[in-house]
Amino acid sequence: MRTPPHNPRHAADLQKEIAKADRLRVEQWHAAMRRDGRVVLRTNLFKTFAMGLICWLFVGAIILMFSVTPGSTWNPLSPDFGGWPVFFFMLVFALALLMFGVGAVAWTFIFPFVRPQVVVSQWGVESSWWKPGGRVRQFAAPWSGIVDIGGEFQWRKWPLPDALIVTITAHGATAHQNALIGNVRKPEMVTYRVLRELKARPRDVLVFLMQIRGAQTAHC
Repeated sequence: MRTPPHNPRHAADLQKEIAKADRLRVEQWHAAMRRDGRVVLRTNLFKTFAMGLICWLFVGAIILMFSVTPGSTWNPLSPDFGGWPVFFFMLVFALALLMFGVGAVAWTFIFPFVRPQVVVSQWGVESSWWKPGGRVRQFAAPWSGIVDIGGEFQWRKWPLPDALIVTITAHGATAHQNALIGNVRKPEMVTYRVLRELKARPRDVLVFLMQIRGAQTAHC
C-alpha cells in the first residue's frame, strides 16, 4: 500500500530507516563506484528460496485442508451442501491455492535463474534480468532524468515488520521500461520500485542512491 509523502508516520519511519543504514556498507559501495565506476546489487538467493518455501508451505496447508474437507459440503448440487458461506469460503481458498502455487513455482524455478540485478553507475540506474542470449533491461534511467529517490512502506501487522521499498522516480521521456511491465506510451513520470530480494538491505540502498544522486546533482 502506498503512503502519501506528507504522511507524518511515513516521514518519521523513513528517517528512522535512513538513520539505521550500514554506513560501512555504503562507504564500500562508494569506494567501488570510485574504483570501477559502477556497483552491481545482486539477488539474495536465500531470500528467494525462503519466499519459495513459504509459498510451498501455504500450498501444502491448503491442499491438506481440501483433502480432509468432504467435497459434498461445498458442492451446491450435493444434498450434504453446507451452505453458501462454506462454498465462498472454499472458493477463497481455491484462489489462494492458485496464487501461492504460481508464487511457489516462480520463486523456486524462475526467479533464481533470471537473476534480477540493479546496476548503479556514473550514468544512472539500471535494473535487468537474465534470459538465454543475454540480459534484458527492466528499467533504466540516467541521473539527469531522475527527479526523486524515496521510499514506500508496506504496512504489516505485528509481528511482521513494515517493509521498506526503495523508489526511483524519473521523467518518462528519459527512462526505459520493459513493455511487458510498463506502458508502451511513456507517461510523464515513471516510478520504479527496487526489488527487496537483493542481497543489500533496502535502507542501505536508499541511502546510497540518495548520496549518489546528491553528488551528481551537485556536479551539474
